[in-house]
Amino acid sequence: MKVIEVGQAPPTLDEVFVLAREGVVVLRQPDGSMFAMAQVDDFDIEAEQLKSNAEFMAYLKHLSQEDATIPIDELRKELGV
Repeated sequence: MKVIEVGQAPPTLDEVFVLAREGVVVLRQPDGSMFAMAQVDDFDIEAEQLKSNAEFMAYLKHLSQEDATIPIDELRKELGV
């Protein structure tokens, strides 16, 4: 992670992009507020979108509360064994 103090001579956006390809870049403003930039791929974007989808999160919660076991005799019946 690289921390860049954004003051009188801030880096260009292109310079920040180059650094973000190598790892997370944190930009710290003179007032102390900080912002992070990191390279992402399509999976990262999709994961973020799904995390903010209330319907999808409710579905996952429902799945997590289901009984995760199947009695062996029921499994044999399903498999025809």
